[in-house]
Amino acid sequence: MIAARLPGLIWIVIAYTISLILQIQTAATIEQCVTFTILIILFGTIYWYSNLFLPRRYWLYFVLQSLIVYISAFFMRNIPVIIITLYPLLIGQVIGATGRKKNYLFLIILVLFTINTLVIVPFKSIDTFLIMTIPIMVVIVSYAVIFFNQVNARIRTQHILEEIELAHQQVERLTIHNERQRLARDLHDTLAQGLAGLKMQLEATNIHLNKGNDKRAKEIVVQSMRRVSETLAAARLAIDNLRLHTKEEYDFQQCIIDEVQHFTDATGLECHVNFRIMKQLSSTISEHCLRIITECLSNIARHAKATNVWIRIEEKGGILSLLVKDDGVGFNIEMKIGKGSHYGLLGIQERVRIIGGKVDINSEKDKGTNIQINIPLQGAE
Repeated sequence: MIAARLPGLIWIVIAYTISLILQIQTAATIEQCVTFTILIILFGTIYWYSNLFLPRRYWLYFVLQSLIVYISAFFMRNIPVIIITLYPLLIGQVIGATGRKKNYLFLIILVLFTINTLVIVPFKSIDTFLIMTIPIMVVIVSYAVIFFNQVNARIRTQHILEEIELAHQQVERLTIHNERQRLARDLHDTLAQGLAGLKMQLEATNIHLNKGNDKRAKEIVVQSMRRVSETLAAARLAIDNLRLHTKEEYDFQQCIIDEVQHFTDATGLECHVNFRIMKQLSSTISEHCLRIITECLSNIARHAKATNVWIRIEEKGGILSLLVKDDGVGFNIEMKIGKGSHYGLLGIQERVRIIGGKVDINSEKDKGTNIQINIPLQGAE
């Protein structure tokens, strides 16, 4: 802002020099010249520190500077050059700093200017005075208004840039949070579920070995090996997605069939699947739905103690309906979801929220669990 006040300070020095020369030519006393000099220095000092007054204390600034201008004018013996030069500067600075919301101030300043001019300027010199003052005043006021508008625009731009920077930081924090959530879901839905399935198959193998059913045990071992390979492939895909943000194209129905087959082979539970989808689903919805079904089956295998499982997937009226039901022991929904360690149900809720759906989980003791999910397909990606 020092550079912004420098032109005005130069203008004050020029006005002072011209006025002092005119005083000396009219035989002004040393006391008058010294007093005039002190007043101009005071005017220049207040002008230089005008940021302490403007824009909030513009009235105080205007009163102080106006008094100095008109007191200085009384020491002039000829046409009051100080009024011609400094008063327009004062008007322009105040009007420019206060803005258009203070238009009434402009009228008050003009009235004071007219009254004081009639008092100070000799009547015979008024026409010359006005011819010289009015153009100068128009130019300086216009410059001041334009200048302060640019300053205010620069300040607003700076504030906007600061707000954008804060918003950018917030977006960055949210992005990191979302990526952590996605990483947790991907790890849970690949490694955790894969290891859980492998554990169930190993337990089944151990049971068959204890019963002497080596043939069935070998079959489950082969299935376990295949399951490990699929889990590793899913883990690699999750890592690739984190690096490249790519999406796998799913054959959704076949993936569901494969997942149910793995579940049946590992648990021996009967799973009834009803698939009624005629349109192609987006890769995002297919991926999340597959992960949700996988998590539901994993929970049933580990906790439900069920004998039957029903899966129904159908599309009707632009809504994808997904139902997973079992006839197991059920659970306390509030306690399970409230546990910080039960990431499965939290992961289901997060995935449903991401694809804009709604989930309804109902479970009663010894009456099984019913998970109903509705996903709008219109506008979904």
